[in-house]
Amino acid sequence: MKNLKKLNRKALEELHGAGPSRCSGCPQNATFGNGPNDYSCETYHALPTYCKMCVIVSSDCMDGGVS
Repeated sequence: MKNLKKLNRKALEELHGAGPSRCSGCPQNATFGNGPNDYSCETYHALPTYCKMCVIVSSDCMDGGVS
């Protein structure tokens, strides 16, 4: 079995393309869902695609639900 080198968080961000520059212009520390302090699901769906991976979203906002 191969020994794999552990990557630090910064290297993982760069590897997966979620580095800090990808979320510039997106809401920071925003939560979307049906909670009392959350932004609405409609607001989440209006976000650009690249911002959707930068925020916390409730499963209530996902289309199709869980099967």
